[in-house]
Amino acid sequence: MKNNVLVLSSGRRVSLVRAFEQAIEDLKVDGNVYGADMNPSMSAACNILCKSFVLPHVLTDEYIDELKILCLRESIKLVVPTIDTELLKLAKHKQEFKELGITIVVSDSELVVHCRDKRLTHGLFDEIGFPVPVTYPLEDITFPCFSKPVSGSLSQNIRILQSQNELDAWDVPKSEMMYMEVISDDEYDEYTVDVYYTQDSRLMCMVPRQRLEVRGGEISKGRTNKELIDFLKEPMSKIKTAFGCLTLQVFKSKTTDQIYGIEINPRFGGGFPLSNAAGAKYPEFLLREVFRGEKLSYTDDWEDQLVMLRFDGEVLVSNG
Repeated sequence: MKNNVLVLSSGRRVSLVRAFEQAIEDLKVDGNVYGADMNPSMSAACNILCKSFVLPHVLTDEYIDELKILCLRESIKLVVPTIDTELLKLAKHKQEFKELGITIVVSDSELVVHCRDKRLTHGLFDEIGFPVPVTYPLEDITFPCFSKPVSGSLSQNIRILQSQNELDAWDVPKSEMMYMEVISDDEYDEYTVDVYYTQDSRLMCMVPRQRLEVRGGEISKGRTNKELIDFLKEPMSKIKTAFGCLTLQVFKSKTTDQIYGIEINPRFGGGFPLSNAAGAKYPEFLLREVFRGEKLSYTDDWEDQLVMLRFDGEVLVSNG
């Protein structure tokens, strides 16, 4: 029986599905990479894969049953979520899939809840001894302040507010926003850190990559940097019930050792192709753990100061 991999909400994640395909080839796994989406015919990633499937919206009642049927029918043994809205539902059901021989690459529900709500994320940072920016209650904000949704993504509805008048005039649900001190780009560099946790939640690898340029909330130019590992390794090793790739957002002072944790997304991030190209091959790590039963050890064996310059590409579909 084959060991197939399913990448959910494949969308534009061409580099990620290709990384899983390469891992299957390198490890000589008897299996394929498949994609799933609500509209696979209009998904670039689905169109480059040998098979893709339609799944209903993750928030519908039938989603879990449809996913189970698909996995059992197509011999899918590893399921990889890619978007925030999938994570909590899959985390709640991952034990049911495990009993069917299907591994979902998602952390436990409690950690997902803490990561999805940015206010709870700051509490998690406090627990592991990771400094965070000062946050303000809605009724006592110090301006200027930085505001963002407590459960947002892709930099949507983020803004620096200069005054109470600006806040009052902003047409967003005020209680669903988070307000914190402004971290200046002149004083701090922004990093995303791809962190890998094994099935038993051991920290195995971490790749800090500086966000040199961002477009649409995702990194478009970046550089790996091993210098940050010394600042990050101890606190991040304290996170429990994590599994797979977590993306950590931090700010590091340009002139001192000050570092602030901002948020954690418990999934593959859009900039992961840089870490994979540097040698932190998390898709391969997953296959080695899940399909081969290997016990992995911590590694920093990846290329430092590797620069990624992203560009637009095309997938062309005849009679699409």
